[in-house]
Amino acid sequence: MTLAALICAYHDSDEAGQGLRAMLLLAGRTLLERQARLAAAAGAHPIVVVVDRQPPALGAALERLRADGIAITVARNAGEAAFAVPAEAALLVMADGLVADESHVVRVLDADGPVILTMPDFGADDRFERIDGQSRWAGLSVLDGSLLRHTVSLLQDWDLQSTLLRRAVQSGVRQFSVAGAQADDRLTIAHKEEHLAHAEARIVEGAAFEAREWISRYVLAPVEQGATRLLMPTPATPEWLYGAAAGMTVLASGFFLKGWLIPGLLLILAATPLDGTAERLGLLRMQGRRAFRRWRRAMPILSGAALLALGYALWEPRGWGCIVLAVATIAFLAALHGEARGRIVEGRILLAERKGMTWLLLPFAVTGLWVTGLSLLALYAGASFFWAQSRVHRTVPARDGD
Repeated sequence: MTLAALICAYHDSDEAGQGLRAMLLLAGRTLLERQARLAAAAGAHPIVVVVDRQPPALGAALERLRADGIAITVARNAGEAAFAVPAEAALLVMADGLVADESHVVRVLDADGPVILTMPDFGADDRFERIDGQSRWAGLSVLDGSLLRHTVSLLQDWDLQSTLLRRAVQSGVRQFSVAGAQADDRLTIAHKEEHLAHAEARIVEGAAFEAREWISRYVLAPVEQGATRLLMPTPATPEWLYGAAAGMTVLASGFFLKGWLIPGLLLILAATPLDGTAERLGLLRMQGRRAFRRWRRAMPILSGAALLALGYALWEPRGWGCIVLAVATIAFLAALHGEARGRIVEGRILLAERKGMTWLLLPFAVTGLWVTGLSLLALYAGASFFWAQSRVHRTVPARDGD
């Protein structure tokens, strides 16, 4: 069965001059974008956004989603929404202003059939629509396209979101309550900015970012986390950060060729937290790595070019062996990437990679031992390649009786 999504985005926020609830900002992006990305991650197509007017901020949000390959259908009224959703489709319904996690969407989709996610009436406020004396709607449902079409045929001047919920309850759609788990602390409906302050903090704390490089996990993590918090409320994008890192690396290559070795190395060191910050920011905004894949592919190439520029700069004062060391290091890293790509390699986080190797070179650079540092990097890259090769191609001993 196909899955469609219906996102309501026509209620005004409770803050004067703030416009629609859907345009309130969470982690620097609108609530609508987070909801659409949740639906897209669940495999919903089409994703129908019901709006009655389209302010510039909403148009910009829709364009950002489309630029990331998320197909959005805009419905100006309930009739257009019903027409866009196939009658036979399962329909993921998100309340206007809903803040949720992927875990909540997975739970309602795994419920196997139409279901309404509820929460106890005790302790909940009027942001959550009341179902009966004991429960309120938590803002997520899985219904079906035929119920939407039947509701629209009877809608008249009533609110689509509320009427659809009432029809679902009257139809006997199964209800189950939030589990009270830690993830449910990140489930809320926002009518104004103050409702998002705690939600944003909980999302940051709960974001499961697992750095793939030892330098990011054990050394740069505090810098990347701090930078992510600072950049969340700003228009900065992961692409900007990757672009800045790429530009700094290219500039460092120019410094090396000019003979400005220490400034060039410091520039590359300053760029090392940027891609980790970009990935953290993308995770919080629910942008997949596809959005900045080209930058992730370009960074190793640019870093290799910078290493070649450094070897060339060291050629005249310290001999042609510096270029050989640079080429050998790049060759081992390329072979390591090909060997480990798509495979589970024991101890992978400790293997050679560009950012960690840049920091390893620093103590040798400040003491003038550039050749020693380059030699160490070549040995590290070579040892990492042979380790990965031995792990990937090792023969598993047969068990007795096989």
